[in-house]
Amino acid sequence: MTDRAVSDQSSQQQRAAGRWHRFLLFDELGIALAAILFMALGALSSPYFLTVGNLAGILQNITFLGFLSIGVGLALMAGEIDISVGSIFGLTSVVAALLLKAGYGVPVAVGAGLGVGLTCGFANGAIAQLINVPAVVVTLATLGIYRAFALVLANGSPVGGLPGIPAFFDWFGQGAIGQVSYITVLFLVVALLAEVALRFTSSGFRVLAIGSNPQAAHLIGFHVERTRVLLLAFSGLMSGLSGVCAVAYLNTAGPTGGSGYELSTLAATIIGGVKLTGGRGSILGVLLGLCVIGVIQNLIVLWGISPNWTQGVSGVVLLGAMTLIWVTRWRRRNAST
Repeated sequence: MTDRAVSDQSSQQQRAAGRWHRFLLFDELGIALAAILFMALGALSSPYFLTVGNLAGILQNITFLGFLSIGVGLALMAGEIDISVGSIFGLTSVVAALLLKAGYGVPVAVGAGLGVGLTCGFANGAIAQLINVPAVVVTLATLGIYRAFALVLANGSPVGGLPGIPAFFDWFGQGAIGQVSYITVLFLVVALLAEVALRFTSSGFRVLAIGSNPQAAHLIGFHVERTRVLLLAFSGLMSGLSGVCAVAYLNTAGPTGGSGYELSTLAATIIGGVKLTGGRGSILGVLLGLCVIGVIQNLIVLWGISPNWTQGVSGVVLLGAMTLIWVTRWRRRNAST
């Protein structure tokens, strides 16, 4: 074998090794390992964990939170934090349920729910830009305001007694492909579209560029303020979509619905690799973060752990997931030096 052939063969081996190395160090590797670890733990500890019904149940449980996490994740990638999504979820579900109860029909109720969510999200972004404060401060205030609106509209009680609408409640709300509900299918389609837009469009590039360095993004002509307002509006729209879907699934709406979703969505996005200060992340990572949270919640039920320990156990395993992510990023930094 000639020296040139040996050199070419060595170069091919190095390129192949490089491809595998990049694959093993992709941003979502740590959370993927965490998800696999918890699923393996579930499979070993309970014979019910890997059943189709249980896995479908995990997917269903993270669906409503998942809609919110898509919106929160994209806003966070651009450097904005939205913690009002749980309250918007509750408000939009109450609005949609009240309109259905009053006999306005599905198109009006769904349109109003989505419109309220979009308006709330747009208000968050517009106020933040108008008074020049971070969105996290504004959404901390609107979290209470939107929840108060929901409580007042529902008179502090769940909205029940909705009319029988088979196409909305039976087909969409309870319908499924196999054991995967139509609502979950809708969530996965939305997540796929968001990931494609983030990875393969100029809009996705602008989102990450603005989160990474807003001053530089502004200097090269990106509309930083407008983009952030639009992303917060989209976050509100996703909360509205989740609230409307929850009404279809539950056939009721509670003014306290979505309480605690704020922290869960932030946990899913940050665990999924979205940088807290913006500029890095993916919807795939957010989905993996949601899977970890869903598996953790499911294991707590299967193990029969006392509710008194639920938050503590969740905190410990979430710290474990974050440790795996940190190790992955540490390896990546070392590999690049």
